[in-house]
Amino acid sequence: MRSLILLGLLCSACGGSNPTAPSPAPPIVTPAPPPPQPYTVAGAVTATNGGQVLGGLNVTLNGQPTTTNGAGGFTYTLTSGSTARLTLDGSGIVPRALTLNVASARQVAVGAIGLGGFDLTFYRALVRNGFEAPATLQPLRRWTRTPIIYLKTVDEAGEAIHGPTLNLIEATVKDAVPRWTSGVLGVPIVERGTETRVGVSGFITIRFPADNTALAGVCGTAQVAQDGGWIELNYHGASGLGGGVCRVPGAVVAPHTVRHEIGHALGLWHTDRVTDVMFGGTWLDPNQQPSARELAAAAIAYQRPVGNVDPDSDPTSTVNLAPMTARE
Repeated sequence: MRSLILLGLLCSACGGSNPTAPSPAPPIVTPAPPPPQPYTVAGAVTATNGGQVLGGLNVTLNGQPTTTNGAGGFTYTLTSGSTARLTLDGSGIVPRALTLNVASARQVAVGAIGLGGFDLTFYRALVRNGFEAPATLQPLRRWTRTPIIYLKTVDEAGEAIHGPTLNLIEATVKDAVPRWTSGVLGVPIVERGTETRVGVSGFITIRFPADNTALAGVCGTAQVAQDGGWIELNYHGASGLGGGVCRVPGAVVAPHTVRHEIGHALGLWHTDRVTDVMFGGTWLDPNQQPSARELAAAAIAYQRPVGNVDPDSDPTSTVNLAPMTARE
């Protein structure tokens, strides 16, 4: 009986207790992000062909217009961004478009083609195949590094190539690559052998057909600015052109043929004047050097990225161009 009373008292005491409720956690306060801080993107525009400053141009960056000052300068104040499209136009230049990285404050140097003394029709011929295909102007093709030249010492049937001819080709190639590109590309390494490097990145293979069937009527042919591409030289003479056109005394390949095909391999097309190395016909001088207008136009091309399109618009992303071949 005493145990039952004691148990009742204990149960009564248990039923009457109330645990203390936990205090609510204080709210988490996230500080507001600081407002975007403005930063400056400043540029200066000069002529790619001459280097003079270009003032008074209309400039637009992502739809915001301004004008270059007397020193060719322009300034934008931005608060955000990653990349932006910049366009330039005015009476003294070929219209220009390119993409800038504007994620932070920076200064940019912008080149545009000045119209003073500039022949856009010729530039289109040499750089965009405008002489032979004016209705389908090509995107710019060029090398972005100095190619290695693989010079085959045998023709495609295994017959050894005349030694002095190989020496002439090597010397001409070493001179032509930096000359055509105004020094953007250096003097190439020339490797000799009986194999091939066609399809190997970084190489241009110079090879010789076993007979003149593949090159009937021409001195040579080449792929245009193709990484791992090839040049073919007519070692046996060109039927229909005369033996003296494709060769010179002491060698069975003429220097102008090598300069011409290297021009194609570097991204250049045919022109309309016999005094040009890239003339699309029969040369008068087998030792013809690139003309002043050819060198000036090629120098501009080698200041633009692969895929630049007419009149002077850079691509917005990486460009992969299908292989193309040019015949002399």
